[in-house]
Amino acid sequence: MTNSKTGKTDKIVLDVALQGGGAHGAFTWGVLDALLEDGRLEIGALSGASAGAMNAIVVASGLATGGNEGGRAALRRFWTSVNAAAREATPVFHMLESFPGFFAASAAWWQMVSGGQVTVSSRPWQGRAAQMALRELIAEQVDFDALKREDAPRLFVSATNARNGAAHIFRNHEISPDVAIASACLPMSFPPVTIDGVDYWDGGYAANPPIAALVRFTPQADLLLVTINPAQRAFTPRSPEEITERVSEMGFNQALLTELRGIAIIQEALVEHMKTHEGESGSDLLRDLHDLRIHEIHDEETLSALDAHTKMYPALEMLLELHGSGRAAAQRWLAENFEHLGKRGTAKLKERYLSEVLQGDPPG
Repeated sequence: MTNSKTGKTDKIVLDVALQGGGAHGAFTWGVLDALLEDGRLEIGALSGASAGAMNAIVVASGLATGGNEGGRAALRRFWTSVNAAAREATPVFHMLESFPGFFAASAAWWQMVSGGQVTVSSRPWQGRAAQMALRELIAEQVDFDALKREDAPRLFVSATNARNGAAHIFRNHEISPDVAIASACLPMSFPPVTIDGVDYWDGGYAANPPIAALVRFTPQADLLLVTINPAQRAFTPRSPEEITERVSEMGFNQALLTELRGIAIIQEALVEHMKTHEGESGSDLLRDLHDLRIHEIHDEETLSALDAHTKMYPALEMLLELHGSGRAAAQRWLAENFEHLGKRGTAKLKERYLSEVLQGDPPG
């Protein structure tokens, strides 16, 4: 897009909303890596839950201190450090990583040590050591002072109030190592994270990722979703461990579905309203919702093929493969959709998420 005043090519500014999904968040690393390498886009704001929050916080710090290349380097440093921390904490980790049947072996190993319950433990406090290791890693790698600067990307990180189930959206001036681990606190695996006297669990339960905050508090109309939890599975789970994981996966998708359905219904109503009211949309928020252009990058085929247990197992081979899949998905998306940015949304929301809600006529 060329600026008519300067003759220079302006970057398109957009918001990015990053879904959580454990170690599968390395896919999002790849997506962001490709977008920043491309250089035609500028990230104005990021929202995230769980692993999406980690990616958002890390890349925002890198962007604030070193531009696009700083953001790319920060993400690579973070994900390779996650793998290194897992190797240090688990003596058999490097042996499983080098095993030829890595993916099957890792799932079998995790099922053995967790009794087939990937997200369930009778003693969440036993996960405290791993939780603190992640906190230390974040504290070392993120420049939290830089996140508070005016030129830093805006951040919206979700955590779930353990008492009332409400989403708390933390913004730049509130972001800390504790906020990062609160957003990624699976309650059956880790103890709650207390911030200002409030106990928090994983942000994925309440806002995965936060959408409404981006609509309300940023000027950008283009919003890019990066989703990693499969919207559909090709089979119905039968075993207790498969059922547990699928129920968890569906729960983490539900917050996103709720927001998308609400936005879609309001946008359709606004279109009809503006037809009969000479283009008047009412409040600023309604106008923002009407103008909102949603885009999505995903790779349903690759991510649905992975055993769900591997979300808890950040082996380097898998992280790098997911990074490559994310880069490829982002490059495909850019090739197919870049020309539409600033003009219309490109996400196929009805086909992927909303068809059963919006199809047919409303009851009379």
